[in-house]
Amino acid sequence: MKFLNAEQIRNLDKRMIQERKGAGMILMNRAGLAVAQVIAQLATVRNEHRRVTFVAGKGNNGGDALVAARHLSESGWHVGVLMTCLPAKLEGDAYEAWNDLHAAGIVHQVLADVRDWEDTACDGKVTARLPITGIIVDGLLGTGSEGAPHGVAAAAIRWIRSAHKRAVVVAIDIPSGVDADTGAVADDAVTADITVTFAYPKVGFLNPAAQCCLGHVVVADIGIHETIGADAERESNERIQLIAAPELNRLLPIRPEFAHKRLFGHIGVIAGARGYSGAPALTVTGALRAGAGLITAAVPPESMSALATHAPEAMAYPLDAPDGVITVGALERWGRSLDDFDCIAMGPGMTAADTTRDVVQWVLDRYDGRVVFDADALNVLPRVTLRNPERLILTPHPGEAARLLGLTPAAVQADRLGAVIALAERFGGTAVLKGASTLVCEAAGDPWITFTGNPGMATGGSGDVLTGIIAAMAARPMAALDAARLGVWLHGAAGDFAMWRESQEALTALDITRSLSHAFAMLRNA
Repeated sequence: MKFLNAEQIRNLDKRMIQERKGAGMILMNRAGLAVAQVIAQLATVRNEHRRVTFVAGKGNNGGDALVAARHLSESGWHVGVLMTCLPAKLEGDAYEAWNDLHAAGIVHQVLADVRDWEDTACDGKVTARLPITGIIVDGLLGTGSEGAPHGVAAAAIRWIRSAHKRAVVVAIDIPSGVDADTGAVADDAVTADITVTFAYPKVGFLNPAAQCCLGHVVVADIGIHETIGADAERESNERIQLIAAPELNRLLPIRPEFAHKRLFGHIGVIAGARGYSGAPALTVTGALRAGAGLITAAVPPESMSALATHAPEAMAYPLDAPDGVITVGALERWGRSLDDFDCIAMGPGMTAADTTRDVVQWVLDRYDGRVVFDADALNVLPRVTLRNPERLILTPHPGEAARLLGLTPAAVQADRLGAVIALAERFGGTAVLKGASTLVCEAAGDPWITFTGNPGMATGGSGDVLTGIIAAMAARPMAALDAARLGVWLHGAAGDFAMWRESQEALTALDITRSLSHAFAMLRNA
């Protein structure tokens, strides 16, 4: 999905309104409904008692907030609305949204003065004592705002930032105080947990400073006509694209009524070593939760207990590996035909033993299907002869990427976009550069970025889970790039749901697998 600037977004709206009478209010209603749906899904993983406070500004962003408030109120939520201007000062569609809210009898407060948002104490300003609910929605400033917030808008932003200590913050379209074109962050700016943006992501989102304010980004489809959208995308100057749910959900058709497990892929997992017995279990669990039909794991005996405990659904085979390390001999004694698999995932927990390179070469020489590489299977790739590299999916973290490219991790992090492009071109497959705002690129293709995921996912085993999720997608009839994009988005979205339920500090790799159901639900609803 292309990134558009504020002018291109305004032109989208203008064309829709010109070509269809009443389209402005239709778009606002769809936008507000999308916000309400995201908030409702967030509540499924947080014990918020269906309470939400909307902070509405005077423009269309505030109108979107009023529509969302009405939808949630009609669904039985306890809704509060804090407005930064008198309703009489609203115009156009925003005023119509206010009339609908008022007719529904929803309680609101008008706080049109800076002093309404802040009290003055002898030691300086302190936040006003306004009611704080579990979820607060920023509907203050949209993509059309220019310059740093001031006056009552700035005061309301400061209140939201203070309330964020005790509440989840959802931003409408863009966090207030973040520039839609440059991504510059004003001194008074909202830091959101979720940003529900409409139709297309904004160019400013690509600024790392802005990314610190966005949280999980949901791109809501509000019904922009395909022709109008295509015209806008052609005007975009950005090569990089966003991995977004409205495009991804087309890759996962609804399961047919008479489906059977072999329709959803048979994955072979070659992983594990003494001291790393849990890695195969995490990979297998990620694949199972991502919908794989069948999984066969070939592992050292030390991994059998973890597999039996966490993934009894998998078919596990203990390799004859007396030293606790997978070897070519152990795989040959296993005797399984690799052609039985629709995808092979290998590397998690294998260690950097000398035999790892031989194992990787042995698999590539005998197998023509998709292979997802992680961990030490990645580290040996420069010493392996690759066949049909377009079928390969590489999933390095910055340290592994640095080894593959002959760089330092700092150099990779300084130019992540250049690094993921270089990985794809050098090895000829699809590269996934893990980390904050994970990147995906195929050889000679455009790079893609995700705005799902959070720092709580920086924990042992998270990458093993990602390997399994991507393998579950790669075992289906879709392009390698699509499998990587889908797997990366699901992994990050599940990590966000796990964070909202568990907190960043308490998040574990298995929490990510347990939250995949919420990620799939969000994907289906996009």
